[in-house]
Amino acid sequence: MPLNPLTLATLAALAALPAALPLPQEEMEPGYAATGRPMDDLGGPAYGDLTVFDAVTEIGAAQSADVPYCDRHGVLRTVLGQEFRERPRLKAPLEMGRSVELWASDPAGTWTALYTRADGVSCVVSSGIGWAAGDDPLARLRAEKLLPV
Repeated sequence: MPLNPLTLATLAALAALPAALPLPQEEMEPGYAATGRPMDDLGGPAYGDLTVFDAVTEIGAAQSADVPYCDRHGVLRTVLGQEFRERPRLKAPLEMGRSVELWASDPAGTWTALYTRADGVSCVVSSGIGWAAGDDPLARLRAEKLLPV
């Protein structure tokens, strides 16, 4: 079956693309660590310093693009549950009324880690793909250095 000229032109254009596109971290806002997480490499404990999220004053629609995504905990619960079909898998309490939660979706294979401050504001501190039914949420939070090992 012969290919039409448009298909051939598309294939030629794709073949001309560079083999490796720039990594997203190369386009990140100033101030973020190389991994894209503002709590990394701050010289604190052996795990991520979540206190950097305590300084975020803008939340929700009022946020500028150069701050981590934070909003009221109920808003993030709704977004994760309805838009991403994730559900809570683990909530780990921290000192001073704070906590870290892992949300995940077995069908979509996605996961999101939230840090909730004492004032009820939650921030997305990490997320990814590759979640599978039966995965250990505590192990995921530790692998992301959100909890001590």
